[in-house]
Amino acid sequence: MLLAMAGWAGAALADPPPVLRADVESRAEAMFVQSDTNHDGYLSRDEYHATILARAKQFDAKVTPQGLQAADAMFDAVDIHHSGRVSHADFIAAALAHFDGADLNHDGKVTPSEARKAAKIKQQAIQAPPAR
Repeated sequence: MLLAMAGWAGAALADPPPVLRADVESRAEAMFVQSDTNHDGYLSRDEYHATILARAKQFDAKVTPQGLQAADAMFDAVDIHHSGRVSHADFIAAALAHFDGADLNHDGKVTPSEARKAAKIKQQAIQAPPAR
């Protein structure tokens, strides 16, 4: 019995499988379609907020003002035309660019190890002093 429990605990601590680029694209597509409630091919900030709040409710989580600020910063980063809305193409491109930034060996999949390394690289870049 103890051996079975140890095996279960080891499995619970194991890294998840790699994430494939095609899966990221598929999930981004589904998220956009679900979020674009007026079906105009653009995601407005209000639609984006509604999706965030619905997801939080689904997982019984709270959205803090700081969390909403961070979400707005992400929206603004993807809103490359500064129009207050994000096109379908720009939304998918942003998801894939995020994936590509973490796919350090460019093999079309991101392993947990790559994700950790990419996050560390990004954090170091954020903390680096500005170039003169």
